[in-house]
Amino acid sequence: MNRSFYALVVSQTATNLAFALYTMTIVLHLKNETGSTALATIVTLISMVSHMLSSIYLPMISDKYKSTSILKFSQCMQLLILLGLYTLMNQKLSFTIFLLLFFLLAGMSFFNGFFSPLKSSIVRSVVVETERVKANSFISTIDQTFLFAGWTFGALMLALFGKEFTLFFTFFLTLLSMFSLLFIKGIKDTEVHIRESMIKKLTTGWKLLFQHKGTRVLVFMDIMESWVGTIWIGAVTLTFVQDALGKGDAWWGYINGGYYLGTIVGGLLVYRLSSSMKGRLTLFMLAGSMLFGLLTVIYGFTTNAYFALLLVVFMGPSYQIRDLAQETMYQNSADEKTLTKILAAKSTLIQFIFIFSIMGIGILTDIIGVQLVYIFSGFILLSSSLFGYIYLVLRKEGTKLEHENNKSNNY
Repeated sequence: MNRSFYALVVSQTATNLAFALYTMTIVLHLKNETGSTALATIVTLISMVSHMLSSIYLPMISDKYKSTSILKFSQCMQLLILLGLYTLMNQKLSFTIFLLLFFLLAGMSFFNGFFSPLKSSIVRSVVVETERVKANSFISTIDQTFLFAGWTFGALMLALFGKEFTLFFTFFLTLLSMFSLLFIKGIKDTEVHIRESMIKKLTTGWKLLFQHKGTRVLVFMDIMESWVGTIWIGAVTLTFVQDALGKGDAWWGYINGGYYLGTIVGGLLVYRLSSSMKGRLTLFMLAGSMLFGLLTVIYGFTTNAYFALLLVVFMGPSYQIRDLAQETMYQNSADEKTLTKILAAKSTLIQFIFIFSIMGIGILTDIIGVQLVYIFSGFILLSSSLFGYIYLVLRKEGTKLEHENNKSNNY
């Protein structure tokens, strides 16, 4: 792995840590100023919708500009927005200020949404195929470690130094991310497809997403898992801690922290197993997916808090194995520009489903109880694994995703 890769690692880590800190700052500011939990939770919904819109828009510019150029521009815009947020948060909250805060938050999330699809494409461009599993696991481990620290110590930073200092630190992290992008080399210039219509640019990624038989299976697995992925949002996990485990808010933090700790361990595990995973990405992905589903079912039956904490720690590695193997399979499926369109379309689809799932999961929890929700979700995850095994292994649709292949039989 080269200097460009490590520059990307620094850029992503700084970007995601900044996103966590400014989100916490906005949520705390709105909660303190309005006393409304509902208004504060709108921050998450706005962020998700804005990320989805950025994924829809990204294919329109990905052919025209280099990935790093798009990211530099998005970081510049986020720096300007942070200055606007700093100014607004020092004003007395009114209806106009309130709307402006949400408008800037939407803009911040929109530009931040470019990073994930482009990051995966850049990894494909600057890291050779044989090192991609290791590269993806390294990025994930570093990223999860800093996110764990950010969500853990962010509240402490806000309490000790205040929202102004936290926003200033966020500004510094965004500046660091943009500066790191200057050291990424080896991204090829691409032709500008002037004759391509807007509609074609918007739909190309969707067509490619379902054209390759292997990625089509991965997408269907993602769809199934996204419908139940909302069981890990704050409101549902808090209800489980209170109703099933009979514990207070402190254990809510322990459960969340335990999962993040598990993802860090999982990233390190994948890094060590990267050599063994070469040529076996499908099997590792399915094993991680099946283990995650099984642990979720057991978690749903659990009433002992310590055992539940142990389970979520083990869920981290299983999900990381599944996620990192899958990301590498996507990277092997297409060249950089095609991959950007594919991942942007996938991101739009998954976030769209996730938003609707958020709206329904709370109602379902109230109707059947939180434990049954987790048990039901676990069986959906196991069904997703079985679906993947039938099509990727038995019908050998995953063979072309094990190694890089840019020939026309892929797309």
